[in-house]
Amino acid sequence: MAKGVTQLEKRLDALLLYIQPHWDFLNCHMVNYLTDQHWSRFIPEAMRKEINSKKDLELAIENLFWQKKRSTTEFPEWARFLTKGEHERLSEHPELLTTVDQLIEEQENATQLNIREFMSAKKCHEVELAAALVDNLIQSTGHQQDFCIVDAGDGKGYLSSRMALQYGHRVLGIDANAANTENALNRNRKLQRAWNGLTERAELQSQGITPKRRGKKSPTRNTAKSVPVLENYKTTARFISTEIDFGNLIAEHFPTVPLAGNLSICLTGLHTCGNLAATCLQVFHAQPDCQILCNIGCCYHLLKERYSQQEFFGNKALMDMQTDFGFPLSQYLQKRQIQLGRNARMLAAQSIERTLDAKELPNVTLYYRALLEVLVCRYAPHLKNQLQVGKVRKFENFQDYIQKCAKKLDASWLAAIDVAELQSLLQEYALDKHFLDMFYLIRMSFAPLLESLILLDRLLYLKELGYNHSYLIDLFDPVISPRHFAIVALKTSHSQA
Repeated sequence: MAKGVTQLEKRLDALLLYIQPHWDFLNCHMVNYLTDQHWSRFIPEAMRKEINSKKDLELAIENLFWQKKRSTTEFPEWARFLTKGEHERLSEHPELLTTVDQLIEEQENATQLNIREFMSAKKCHEVELAAALVDNLIQSTGHQQDFCIVDAGDGKGYLSSRMALQYGHRVLGIDANAANTENALNRNRKLQRAWNGLTERAELQSQGITPKRRGKKSPTRNTAKSVPVLENYKTTARFISTEIDFGNLIAEHFPTVPLAGNLSICLTGLHTCGNLAATCLQVFHAQPDCQILCNIGCCYHLLKERYSQQEFFGNKALMDMQTDFGFPLSQYLQKRQIQLGRNARMLAAQSIERTLDAKELPNVTLYYRALLEVLVCRYAPHLKNQLQVGKVRKFENFQDYIQKCAKKLDASWLAAIDVAELQSLLQEYALDKHFLDMFYLIRMSFAPLLESLILLDRLLYLKELGYNHSYLIDLFDPVISPRHFAIVALKTSHSQA
């Protein structure tokens, strides 16, 4: 354990040392890009000197971000800055990561069935890999008959139903929203009725055979094959906290499951939102029956921080509903009173991999919102940093955007601004639109570092508690699924090291 703890602490030290000068940059609000002069405030002078025109910006974005191999000659300061940050990413430190093959050394991987009905291609990718990992973890104990899976934040039951139908596990899906649990059961009934046909198609496709069009009976179909009866999948609506008793809930929903000291729980969750991911780690430690943890978190902006007070708008009200802190979890970061801040957490949830793959610049809405803040400072300065606009849809141009905002906010002062002033504002800040794009990308390059900080804190928390067999796994394709890391922990002594 000492080696694992020390290694994680050293990596966190290096990560924090690199991030330390940039906290204000990471917590700035893009809304204030123009009013607070973010470009001159946060971009180092040596980097600013390399870019002076729209042409420079377009060339820099192409060379530094869109090209697979970055040029280091035309914008050397920018290239140096980006490269230095990339060295701090988890992908550059494989010694901290564990692959599925390393974790499950002796298990034969079952054929993964590519069943895309009832879910998107993204969700299909996630469910296939997460369900297979959970099954392998349970199988590796040699006591799979003793296990019941608890799926935290069950939602529509994507992962739960796959683990119950394909792998035959007992699964209790728990979601705080009662409507979600009912929707999960409805979806599962439909999936159950179609299961045999879907698995047959998936098996044929895995063999390179094109299945017949749906609706036509296949000559190879085994009509005697029974439809699975999902007595092994139940749902319940509960708010998960460290006080929850999974044993009692399992006894209530699976009365035939023996509870005479040999019940084992695998606590899993696919994209558990905000604090729920951190709570799952704490519940794993608090409940002796929880033998396996497999958690993929998301929505870092909804984490409740122990030391940060940087909350805005409705977010603060939501945070106040949380009873436990989600960051930092480790004693090491608590002693240093590390804080992220709301905007840094928002940034941590963004995907630089997906942005680079799509060569995607920010939506024009971001620029228009920054221009709106200029108008706020002119006509309603008391509302600076207070105006919550939210999403504005289907606008044709800046004038139309402003009119929709005025209507949405019931802001007569905004509606009264004439077209000539709006056109003048657009012209005045026309070049800034391109600088904003570059600023957005350079700031997003920090997203993987902030996510690393959150994930390594969680892993260190488990290591500090003595869970030697705890791992960080890069499970999904980051372009398909931006939140692609899984935290796995095992209590059982006979599990794979």
